[in-house]
Formats: sequence, structure tokens, C-alpha cells
Amino acid sequence: MIGVIAKREATALFRTPLAWSLLAMVQFVLAYQFLAQIETYLKFEDKLRTMPEAPGVTEVVVTPILGIAAMLLLFFVPILTMASISGERRNGTLPLLLSSPVTSRQIVLGKFFGIGSLLFVLWLTVALMPLTLMWGAPIDIGAYLSGLLAFACLCASYAAVGLMFSTLFTQPAVGAVMTFGLLSFLWLVDWATRLGEQAGLLTYLSSLNHFQQMSSGLLNSADFVYFAALCFSALAIAIWRLDGDRKPL
Repeated sequence: MIGVIAKREATALFRTPLAWSLLAMVQFVLAYQFLAQIETYLKFEDKLRTMPEAPGVTEVVVTPILGIAAMLLLFFVPILTMASISGERRNGTLPLLLSSPVTSRQIVLGKFFGIGSLLFVLWLTVALMPLTLMWGAPIDIGAYLSGLLAFACLCASYAAVGLMFSTLFTQPAVGAVMTFGLLSFLWLVDWATRLGEQAGLLTYLSSLNHFQQMSSGLLNSADFVYFAALCFSALAIAIWRLDGDRKPL
């Protein structure tokens, strides 16, 4: 049943002009920044060759593009997930879904994987773009794959947070605002570490900190635990909320 719900959610997303408009917007921004980073690298290429440990094309072009794509998720995911559950609650179709022979866990996971199918298209476009550099310059495959893994972890955890708020609220716009607020907080909370050295908890809460470590090629189990905990906690809250909706039936 998870596959059926996921297929239904993915079909609904891919049939909406909103999803394709978001993908086109993100691709336009990434393509512009990608060409700008290449121009910057070519401008300073001669100076970089004279440096003993000069950054390569991966550090100058690929890693910044992954960072920009990660930042765009702050705007992309809230809009994508806002109507997943709250839209059905507002339209009155959620009671029909809850009365069917499926569990709340199957509904949430099906919605999650359906949203993930569209995010996979975004991930694929981000993954293919740096490969075009291999025609003219070598790239660090290890750092490239590590960055893609970090971006995938970010997509999964952000989708779970968006689905959680879509489950908690009836109005999709409220869910989108709350999702954007929490994701922005997790993205920016690391900036508070500049106020002092005793800020270990804030550093660990920062999704930007974990993403940057992974995208730079430093794979740490703590980073995987962070994204897994964020994803599973958000999905667990969404399941708990749907169980609460199911009780009056």
C-alpha cells in the first residue's frame, strides 16, 4: 500500500504546473550560478596554478553549486510539501483516506516517497550538471559523491519536516510558513557560534554545519545520525498526528 500511495502522490505532483515551475526556477538559478563559477575559475586559473595547494575545479565550481542547491531547498520544499496532507484535510478527502484499510504509517511513508520522487528529479539534475566539467577538467570524484550524498540526506530530512507540518495544520500556507521557519532556523542557528566558543549544541543542531562537513568530503557518523534523527522524528510526529485524526472515526 505504501507503493500505491507513493505513486498516487507522485502522479499528483508531476501533473501540477507548480512542481514543474519550481524545478524550472531552481534549474535556471543553478545553471546561472554554475556558469558564473566556471567563469570565476577560468579568470583565476593562471594564479591557482602557481599555488602549492591550489583548490581545483571541484572546490571552486562543484561544491559551491551544491551549497546553492541546498539553500534553494529552503524555498523549494515548503511549497512542495505544504498541501500533501493539509490539502486533503481542507478538501475533505482525508477522512476517506483514513477510513481505507491502510495504516497511518503507510500513508505518511507513501506521501514521503511520493514527494521524494520529485526531489530525486531535482537531485539528478544537480548530479548531472558537474559531470559536464569532465570534458575539460578533472573533478574529485570522492568529494563529488560525498556532496551528492549530503544533498540527498538534506532532501530526505527536509521533506520529512515539510510533511510533518503539512500533517499538523489544515491550511497549506501555514504549513509552508512553519516549514520554512524551522528549516531556516536549522540553517542559520550555527551563526550563533560566532558569539562565543561554548556553543556545541547549536553547532550540532545546524543542518548547514553537517551539510558542509559532508560536502567537503568529511564523512562522519554524527552527520548521518543527525539527518536520520531529523527525518525519523518528523515522520514519527506526522504518524502520531494522523493516528489522532483516526481516533474519532
